[in-house]
Amino acid sequence: MHFLYNLAIGLYYFLINIFSFFNLKAKKWVNGRAKQTIPNLKNKKVVWMHCSSLGEYEQGKPLLDKLKEEFNNYTFVLTFFSPSGFERIKSKNDADYILYLPIDLPSKSKEFINKINPSLAIFVKYDFWYNYLKVLNNKKINTIFISVILENKHRLFNPANRFLTNELKKVTKIFTQDIQTFDLLNKHGFSNIEIAGDTRIERAIEISKSKFTDQVIETYTQGNKKIFIAGSTWKKDIDLISKSKNQILKNHKIIIAPHEISKNQINYITEKFHDNTISLYSENDKNLIKSEILILDTIGILSKIYRFAHLVYIGGGFGTGIHNTLEPSAYLVP
Repeated sequence: MHFLYNLAIGLYYFLINIFSFFNLKAKKWVNGRAKQTIPNLKNKKVVWMHCSSLGEYEQGKPLLDKLKEEFNNYTFVLTFFSPSGFERIKSKNDADYILYLPIDLPSKSKEFINKINPSLAIFVKYDFWYNYLKVLNNKKINTIFISVILENKHRLFNPANRFLTNELKKVTKIFTQDIQTFDLLNKHGFSNIEIAGDTRIERAIEISKSKFTDQVIETYTQGNKKIFIAGSTWKKDIDLISKSKNQILKNHKIIIAPHEISKNQINYITEKFHDNTISLYSENDKNLIKSEILILDTIGILSKIYRFAHLVYIGGGFGTGIHNTLEPSAYLVP
C-alpha cells in the first residue's frame, strides 16, 4: 500500500503546482519549497521539530523553548507544512533554521533527514508522514510525537494504512493529550504511548502573562462599551452572530477574527454587517474608534487580544470542531 501512498503524494504535489498559478496559498507552498536551501548539518547536534501550521506551533513552542534552554549547544530546526505557519514564524528567532517541510516522497524525505541529521525528531499533534518516519526509524533516530489526539474514525486506523501504523509503532514515544487517545492507540497495539496532556495549556498561560501593545486594538477598544470577540469564525458562525448583532451592539463593540483570511471571507462578513460601521485591522483608518465592528484581517495576535475582551465566542462548532478555548480561558474571560 505504500506504493499507492507515494502515488497519492506525487499526485498531490502535481496538482498543487497547477493550483499555484491561481491560488496564493498554493503559490507560497510551492515557491517556498522551491527557493529554500536545506542546510547541511551533519557535523552538528540537531533537534528537529515539525509543525503542520500555526496552531501546532503554539502547541510545540513550550517544549521547544525548554529544549533550547536545556540544550543550548544544539542546533534547532523548525519546519512547517503550511504557509500560514511558516509565513508567520519565519522571521522569528525560535530556531536556528525555519523551513518548509519538503514533500513526503522517498527521495525528498531521505535527502532532508540526511542533511539535517537530527539527534531528536519531534512531531506536533498528528502530522503522520510515512517516508519521513521510515527514514527516521531506519536510521534509529529518536522520534517522538507530542499533543496527539485522535478519534476512532481517523485515517490512521483504516486497515489500508497499516503500513503507516507499523512505522508509528516503531517511534520512540507518542505522548497523547487525553486518556481516550491513549486507550485507542493501546487498543490498536501501540505500546510506545504515554499520557502527557495538552501543551497548549502552558502556552496559553504564557501568552496571557506576556506584555502586549497594539495601537489599532487599543484605539478601537477605547470608550465605555465592552468588547465582544468572535475568534476563528466560519460562515455559519457569522450567520449566527449577525442575527444577534443588534442585541450584542447595545453594550459591546465587536471584533471578528475569521479562521481564514481571504477576500471571500472578508466580503461575507461585511455583507452580513452591511448596515453597521466596519473597520479592517489592516487599514487602521481614522474612523476606527467610532466603528462598531473591527475585522481582524491579520494572523498571530488573536490569542493576545483576548485580554481586551469582556465576552468571547469561539468559532468552528458547526463543522470542524470548536477551536482553541484555552486562549480566552487563560484570561478568565467568559
